[in-house]
Amino acid sequence: MKNFYLLFLIFPFLGFGQEKAAKLGTFSTFETNIGLDLAQMIRDGRAKTDYEKSQLPPGKYNYGFTAQIGVQPLNWFALGGGLRYSYIDPNYHILYAMLQPKFFLGDPRDEEFFYLFGSMGTKINRTAADNAGFVGIGAGMVEPLSKRFGHLFSVAVEDQILDGEGSIFISLSYGIIIFSNKNL
Repeated sequence: MKNFYLLFLIFPFLGFGQEKAAKLGTFSTFETNIGLDLAQMIRDGRAKTDYEKSQLPPGKYNYGFTAQIGVQPLNWFALGGGLRYSYIDPNYHILYAMLQPKFFLGDPRDEEFFYLFGSMGTKINRTAADNAGFVGIGAGMVEPLSKRFGHLFSVAVEDQILDGEGSIFISLSYGIIIFSNKNL
């Protein structure tokens, strides 16, 4: 009889209420982005002489592509890394090695993943800038469309540093994601 009561107490925990948290597992992304440097647009308007214009950092906008792979070991954390290409100016075609930690918000059982992220990168190719890199923060969303495939959106604020001169870019990104968890 004791065993019957014990089974009666344990049974609800074995069969009910055991929702598994949704995780991406390992993932790869391909994104395209565009960024606007609003401060540069203001500085261009204030520069009156050709000399003042020649001293301004390059680019009012940038665009590029990012390819990365990553893993989500915890419900609330993922880490990705990869390559990013940015076009800033005709002489500034920059290829970065980047790292991007993501911190997921909300209920871990949801199938839409809202996240905050940080990103950082350093230049790995030869271009007009001797030293280049970027750091940024942003927010995004991953929306699974089918098994192992989805799309993602993000908004970021990034400080791109070219030879010691920083420019703040506000960027929008759209991309596709392929992930290993087929149960989403």
